[in-house]
Amino acid sequence: MLRKPLAALLMIVAARSPAFAETQRTVHFHTTDDVTITGTYYPVKRNPAPAVLLIHSVARNRTTWEAFAKLLQQGGMAALAIDLRGHGESTGKLTADGSLTIDFHNFAGSDYQDMLLDIEAAVDWLQVQPEIDRKHIALAGESLGANLVLRYAAINEDIAALVVFSPGINYRGVRTDDVILQVGRRPLHIFVSQFDAFAFESSKRLVEIQKEAGIDTATNELTICTGNLHGSNMLLGVKNLPQIAVKWLKEAFTQGAAPSATAAPTAPSRDTTHPPK
Repeated sequence: MLRKPLAALLMIVAARSPAFAETQRTVHFHTTDDVTITGTYYPVKRNPAPAVLLIHSVARNRTTWEAFAKLLQQGGMAALAIDLRGHGESTGKLTADGSLTIDFHNFAGSDYQDMLLDIEAAVDWLQVQPEIDRKHIALAGESLGANLVLRYAAINEDIAALVVFSPGINYRGVRTDDVILQVGRRPLHIFVSQFDAFAFESSKRLVEIQKEAGIDTATNELTICTGNLHGSNMLLGVKNLPQIAVKWLKEAFTQGAAPSATAAPTAPSRDTTHPPK
């Protein structure tokens, strides 16, 4: 007696489940120099939706951002975390001699500069998604990824806001001091640990360069955390930092210029991770 109603219910659930249950999906796209980039996309129901592109550091991959991406998603912002070339699943490149496997362990300085092409391809992919608001795409990066994010924003004025964790003046030949002014008055928030020496001094210098040029600090913030956690490790070890970053991004999207973060969070744990040099 119950089989037909149950079967009908299961058919309805099956019909609705793909759209309803999609919280993330794996995507692939190609750079202009024929590297296949793999990413994880975290969509939201909002349409049009702001989006945040997440860029990891050396020897990491897109899973670094998983927890933070889900927080962004819960906050109504779509997220795309990619594997940079030579990392994770982004290890294939098409050449005149066929397919080539690339590995960051074999990279030279120019290979790290070429990662800007990975970011460009990811931004292009986001911009053609019908549910994404093209005028509200932000970038977030950690360590080397932070440097890449700053350099890319300097050449793409469409980027709406930036959040960077532990940037450096120079990581693997990717500099920031020569492009920081080109970020202009777009909302920028730097998070750095007090005892992460190189990143701390680099972050202060980047802020100083902007202030010397008269950049309005109401839209460009520096939050210093206690401890010595580096990069995305801060999101794991600094209490409330993920929520603070998400809140700042939401305000940056809605107001165009985000206010200061709350009082500097603290990091009770220690970190032995060293920034790439």
